[in-house]
Amino acid sequence: MNDIEEIIKNIEVPSGLELRVLKSTVSCRIYFSYKGVKCRETISCRKIPKIETPTHKKHFASDIKKDIAYADSKRGSIIYEIQRRTFKYSNHFPDSKRCTLFGETYHDSVTVGDLLEEYLQKVDKLKERSTARNYKKAITGQLMPYFRDTPVQELKPKHIREWMYNKSLSCKRKTIVNNLIPLKQILKQAVADKVILRSPLDDIDIDQEIVKEARESEYECDPFNIQEIEQILSHMDGQVRNIFTTAFFTGMRTSELIGLTWEKVHFREGYILVDQAKVDGVMKGTKTGKKGIRKVIMLEPVVKALEDQANYTLNQDAFVFHHPTQNKPWANDKQLRMTGWMPAIKRSGVRYRNPYQTRHSYACLMIAQNENLFWLAGQLGHRGIEMLNRHYGAFIEQSGERYRPKQGFAGVTAKLF
Repeated sequence: MNDIEEIIKNIEVPSGLELRVLKSTVSCRIYFSYKGVKCRETISCRKIPKIETPTHKKHFASDIKKDIAYADSKRGSIIYEIQRRTFKYSNHFPDSKRCTLFGETYHDSVTVGDLLEEYLQKVDKLKERSTARNYKKAITGQLMPYFRDTPVQELKPKHIREWMYNKSLSCKRKTIVNNLIPLKQILKQAVADKVILRSPLDDIDIDQEIVKEARESEYECDPFNIQEIEQILSHMDGQVRNIFTTAFFTGMRTSELIGLTWEKVHFREGYILVDQAKVDGVMKGTKTGKKGIRKVIMLEPVVKALEDQANYTLNQDAFVFHHPTQNKPWANDKQLRMTGWMPAIKRSGVRYRNPYQTRHSYACLMIAQNENLFWLAGQLGHRGIEMLNRHYGAFIEQSGERYRPKQGFAGVTAKLF
């Protein structure tokens, strides 16, 4: 029997523990049952020193006893947590392979960057091409530089608030919200995987954290009135006039217009089926998915515009609207804005606003005519009137102040009283 074997033989080892003597180390392991699985985990591993004197033997024995005492206490804590059903394997053994066995694949050292990288690898299969591209840009350009090395369990609301504030000095609210979507997704998954108890984003009100200028969106409702619409259209010709006439009197988004095909135009029934859009040159569903699919009634100006447009493209291409000089479908919204919209606005003398205001203009024209709000919501691709109230509340209120009951309504009340 050598010195090490003699030392180990004379040390009492409590139940549930074992000492393993290898060539150069002595390790202390605990064992316990969890969810019907017998588990063994190493608590300490001590290198065997050179034993030359009784003092060396005494010191080494003392060290082993300390390891045993710590391991016994550790095991006691684990048994107590198992009995109370509060035990989490990764809290005690974050690097153990059994974490995966018990569905705990994450541990304290996982960073926000790790989770973003995982999301980055699968986003192409989860999202439409244009959406995936934007999420990748947000992750690599905005989120990774700031949050990459932060352990996800240490990510606090204050870290995100600081990021929001700094970004708001140069970005609009919408941009900040869009950039946060991937972060929101990975934190939601972290909660589901029990890596964190709740998302730090849950405690943040973005409007309380960003500067005033960032809250002033360029897409806020700033519609053209009917005189301005007529002025703009009078400075457009041919195919450009046709597409923007359709925009002003259907409320369709630019991506939906440049993605419109002739098979979706139903002259006899008097509607356009809006169920697709073109984004970055790629066809996809509507911006809001299935709820955005709708039949938009063709008002008289739209019917005339599309009848004229048929002379240009009906027998040439599936797409309704073409670039007038290239004689091929519009590639993207930027091309239409730069080629068709901006020059006409400049010539018209009307105060410049972005093309999205054609959609707001259509909505406000319908509201001014006291059209049914639920019908209007459907025409715009909304399921209810909540979005109308959010964007056009002031216009709805003004229209309500001007409204007077129809003449026939008086006849109804006369019969009742």
